Amino acid sequence: MNKIWLFGVMLLFLGCAEKKPLIPLEYNDWKRTINEVLKYPIPGHENNYRKIFINDTGTKVVREEKEGRTYDNYPDGTIIIKEIYDSSDYKDTDKPVNLTCMVKDPKNVNSRGGWVWIVKSPETGTETILTQAFCVTCHANANEPHPYGDKNLNNDFRDYVFFPYWGEE
Repeated sequence: MNKIWLFGVMLLFLGCAEKKPLIPLEYNDWKRTINEVLKYPIPGHENNYRKIFINDTGTKVVREEKEGRTYDNYPDGTIIIKEIYDSSDYKDTDKPVNLTCMVKDPKNVNSRGGWVWIVKSPETGTETILTQAFCVTCHANANEPHPYGDKNLNNDFRDYVFFPYWGEE
């Protein structure tokens, strides 16, 4: 009886333990995958302005050639954060209204294409893992020619990233 009670108490404490956030709020000193603010509408992000940051792990992306095609391989632990701004009156001093994030974690049960897709509120810190296929389906287009950025005219596999990090501009 005591063992069952002790096990129940342990489960209660584990369930109440504070979860460690997947996305740190201290990312402003990270490198940017593209220095400009993206100011045009795209599916999934509507007409909102966006800035894209990448953690140090992600800056170690490996590019390799296989059978005439270039492949970008982001290491596990890569985090890419898109700050989302209300475009109706955007100013450089504005705070983002939302963060959309990609975490490279192919072993995570919620990963799609090797990435976990997350929306985070910068105001509350609330993180929502997106388990539906919407994000990965759209980002799969980054792996072929597309209408954004440099347009990926060479049909490179970009590991689901529309604006890859290739070093300092």
